[in-house]
Amino acid sequence: MEFLHSLIEYDKQLLLFLHSKGSVTWDIFWLFITNPLNWIPLFFLLFYLVYTIYDFKKTFFICLLTFIAGFLSLTTVNIIKNFIQRKRPINDESINETLRILIEQNDFSFVSGHSTVSFTIAFISFWILKKNYKYAFLIFLFPILFAYSRIYLAAHYPIDILVGMLLGYIFAFIFYRLIKKLILKQKTT
Repeated sequence: MEFLHSLIEYDKQLLLFLHSKGSVTWDIFWLFITNPLNWIPLFFLLFYLVYTIYDFKKTFFICLLTFIAGFLSLTTVNIIKNFIQRKRPINDESINETLRILIEQNDFSFVSGHSTVSFTIAFISFWILKKNYKYAFLIFLFPILFAYSRIYLAAHYPIDILVGMLLGYIFAFIFYRLIKKLILKQKTT
């Protein structure tokens, strides 16, 4: 129990440090980055890139399974949040007096949905595109920026983000194997 308490305290201190590096100059950028609707053009680009590799039918089903992976990862996040019920930094009375409050959110913090869903999509996309696109790794700029925006805005603690990344990887791994087996019909390794 002592370890868990120390970890939570370290997590708060790391958030305070990272959040303190923000400035009014960057607020608009991070508020833009954190909005999921602003990433829609990226999803159209990913659809197009997959379509340049596979026919429309395969592309459609790859995108459908990626969507289902994202939906299930978000559903899992909400179950975890409502079970753990960790307050968001902006709602945590022990630290919110020292934070610049830029958004209001009243649901729970652990685990980050932004991090989980974006890493789910990014890992699946990367694994599908990497053989045909040398710069496929750039897809990870999306979840890194998206997830960091939550720390910048004090909507999540760093552990919320890290566990979200791990959860996103797990969902992506499962669904990528499904995609390979059902759509691409390649042997899984």
